[in-house]
Amino acid sequence: MKDDLRLEVIQAARALFLEKGYDAVGMREIAQAVGRQPTQVYRLELSKSDILAEIIVALNQEQIQKLPGMVARIKGKTALERSCKYLEKLYRSDIDYLPIRALGAAYGWTWSSKYEALILPQVLQLLQPIADWMQAESLSDIPARCYAVWSLYYVGFRRAAVHGGSASECLAEIRPSLALAFAPAAPVA
Repeated sequence: MKDDLRLEVIQAARALFLEKGYDAVGMREIAQAVGRQPTQVYRLELSKSDILAEIIVALNQEQIQKLPGMVARIKGKTALERSCKYLEKLYRSDIDYLPIRALGAAYGWTWSSKYEALILPQVLQLLQPIADWMQAESLSDIPARCYAVWSLYYVGFRRAAVHGGSASECLAEIRPSLALAFAPAAPVA
């Protein structure tokens, strides 16, 4: 019963955050959306920030479930070309949930370590195709390169979150720097 209510609350909050924005929605409104009293929702021990983190975890999982089909359709001669196509698809997906994804980027620092422990493995799963393409090209330091790619991804996402940019504009924003993450390592002198 408690798990059912928890899921209802998260789903209702997701719809409300998309419709009205995070700041415009309070816990009372979330409780009302699921036909409960606020005290019943508070007993779930979820803060509004926790609910947002739960929504981000769910969105990440939806992306992860689509990975096999998405990756299978990506063509390109180089790891950089394939990664750019992949990142553009991720941008499109994230832009579909722009109000929530932008909030995740803005409020992520408020989440407990519990949510960081859930989200980090998801990020690694989302980076796996890029790591595989880098591995196929025998690039060195793949974990560091992948973290650089993910950091750049959020720089590009800012184009959509702040300026209303498209997926291709987000990618264009980071492409020059992204190319550096795929460059062969320089020989050590």
